Amino acid sequence: MATLTLELDSYLARSLEESARREHKPLAAWARERLRLAAMETEAEANGYPPGWLRLFASIEDETFVSTSRSDARPVAALELE
Repeated sequence: MATLTLELDSYLARSLEESARREHKPLAAWARERLRLAAMETEAEANGYPPGWLRLFASIEDETFVSTSRSDARPVAALELE
């Protein structure tokens, strides 16, 4: 596992520590999660996803929304094991 060392001004450091505390997480775990999400977002946008897609993923709250029906899976022939 790689290590990343950051220099933060005192205001930012306190702000990040408070954010981690509110989520009941150690600062390192909280920061690692935020960096992972930022990297996912950046990679997705580079692949054509719209900005902010991660916050919207699975966020539909409309009870009238119905997903499309899926057909049954087609049968697959059994493999011959020797």
